[in-house]
Amino acid sequence: MAQLVNAPPKYSTFEWHNSNNKNFNSAEQERASAERLQSESKRLTDETDEITRFTQEDVNKKLAQRLRELNFWKDEVQSQLQSVDNEIETLLKYKSNLENSLESTEHPQSVTTSCLTYRKGREGIDLVQDDVEINLLKEVEVIEGVRAVLMRTLEQTVEQIRRLRSAKYFLQKDVADKNAAISIDNNCHTLSNKDSEIHLFENVTQDLVSAVMPADWSNYSDANIKKAECEKQASVTLRSVINGVIDQTRNDLINQCRNVDLALKKRVEECSNAKERLIDHLEKVEVEIENMEGNISRLKAAIDEKLAPLKVAHTRLAHRSQRPNIELTKDPAQYQLVSEVKMIENSIAALESQLEASEASLKGLIRNQIDLKEDIRIKTKSLHIDKVLCQDLRATIDYSHY
Repeated sequence: MAQLVNAPPKYSTFEWHNSNNKNFNSAEQERASAERLQSESKRLTDETDEITRFTQEDVNKKLAQRLRELNFWKDEVQSQLQSVDNEIETLLKYKSNLENSLESTEHPQSVTTSCLTYRKGREGIDLVQDDVEINLLKEVEVIEGVRAVLMRTLEQTVEQIRRLRSAKYFLQKDVADKNAAISIDNNCHTLSNKDSEIHLFENVTQDLVSAVMPADWSNYSDANIKKAECEKQASVTLRSVINGVIDQTRNDLINQCRNVDLALKKRVEECSNAKERLIDHLEKVEVEIENMEGNISRLKAAIDEKLAPLKVAHTRLAHRSQRPNIELTKDPAQYQLVSEVKMIENSIAALESQLEASEASLKGLIRNQIDLKEDIRIKTKSLHIDKVLCQDLRATIDYSHY
């Protein structure tokens, strides 16, 4: 059997009016709330638009201000970097000057050492510690002192160049960082709401742990500039010192070189004069030797000439001593013969004494001749050492490129 469907409940007119009023009131409330919400939304939208626009404009201003600050400090750092770079180039030239000066002392040092070695080859009385040797030893001392000063100054210069390059490195790094920052902030400054490159990123508002405060940021560049300026001033001072060192050492070397050359010139003149006097004396001695040899020859001839008369007188006396008996008388002839023998013997004795003195004198002259020749040989060798070896070698010393 078919089931009967229950009829829906029926409401009263009051309920119908009440329901309608309720719906009307609810709709009116919702509509009023919606209108208020729409008005509030419009107000909030306008307000947030204005705040967003103002905030974005403020950010743009701050980015522009930041760019001006970045460019200002970049220009300051860049200017100091260029100044430091110029100072490095200048100091490198001074370093090259020091190296050239140091190299310029090598040849004079070798020449001075060679001169001292050559002069050790002098002989006899000429092996004397004269003014030349004293000044050569002083020149060795001066050159060694100059080289020590130059090397010490060169080491200081190398260290100062290192310090300047260190300052340059930090300036370059600062400029590079600022250029990167300028590029980033400039790109940020030019971004607009219509750019296609804008995106949403996660965690972009998180605090930057490694970030520095603005005061620290400006102090960093200022410290780099001040450090570079300090090193630059130290370099300028060092350059002044280098000029003074080079000038003073050049003067010391030239003055001592001049002292050696003057002493050597004087010594050569003294040795030449001594040699000339020795040659003059040698010529005179050789003349005397020749004269003395002639004198000795004449004395020997005179002695030989006296032997025959002596033999005649001796023979006469011997024969007359054979006279017989009463004939063996001391007559005048006998006295005269005895007197003749004594006179001839005295003459021969005198001649032999003179011959002995002459031969002794000849030996003395010959010894003097040998000594003079030896001294002349020594002087000739000394002159060759001082004039040919030393003076010619020292003529190659040139401090014009010092």
